[in-house]
Amino acid sequence: MDIQAKKLSLIEWLASLQDETVINKIYNFREKLAHNPAKRITIDELISDLELSEKARKSGKVITLEELEKEPGNW
Repeated sequence: MDIQAKKLSLIEWLASLQDETVINKIYNFREKLAHNPAKRITIDELISDLELSEKARKSGKVITLEELEKEPGNW
């Protein structure tokens, strides 16, 4: 699959997403890349990270935004 086909596939997949949590994670990831271009990763790495995140979400190994906002004092 060439790069254009991969991009189109990602766009179609992203357009079909209904899970706001996943969309927010992707958006935040994009923002991090935009502010730190030296840390760019490959599409394969992004897909792998997204798959891991989705598995964690499905297995309940996530916390809510509210829980996360309470965490900074514990870091």
